[in-house]
Amino acid sequence: MSQAPVPAAPPAPERPLPTPTRDSQPFWDGMREGRFLLQHCSSCGKVRHYPRPVCSHCFSMESEFKEAPLGGSLHAWTACHHPFNFFFKASTPYIVALVDMDAGVRVNAQLHGVPESALKIGLRVKLGFEPVNKEVTLPVFVAE
Repeated sequence: MSQAPVPAAPPAPERPLPTPTRDSQPFWDGMREGRFLLQHCSSCGKVRHYPRPVCSHCFSMESEFKEAPLGGSLHAWTACHHPFNFFFKASTPYIVALVDMDAGVRVNAQLHGVPESALKIGLRVKLGFEPVNKEVTLPVFVAE
């Protein structure tokens, strides 16, 4: 008597990754190099994040990327116990932080190495870099 075949394990979920655009590619190149590059309007100088083609202040389409400081303060956070994507299930609970960067923009990313009980508005954090593969490095926050 032959045994029934054992069903194959389902494929492991893939990590969702950003898809750089023409406007955001310099930001992602900077992340890969360990540099926090922010887009600045070439006409009025206003900094903007996320990268996009038109300045919301003066409507110029000219911009340049400049290196920015890595520090910031915690504006808000959420503890994720039920991940939006199965890839993150193994790392629950994890913290996603919204940070007021010293450079004048808000950035959201995972916060590593700080227990939820230690979180408070204004907590100083700094941007770090988490290489995922040869092409993609993601932002993460760590305690300053």
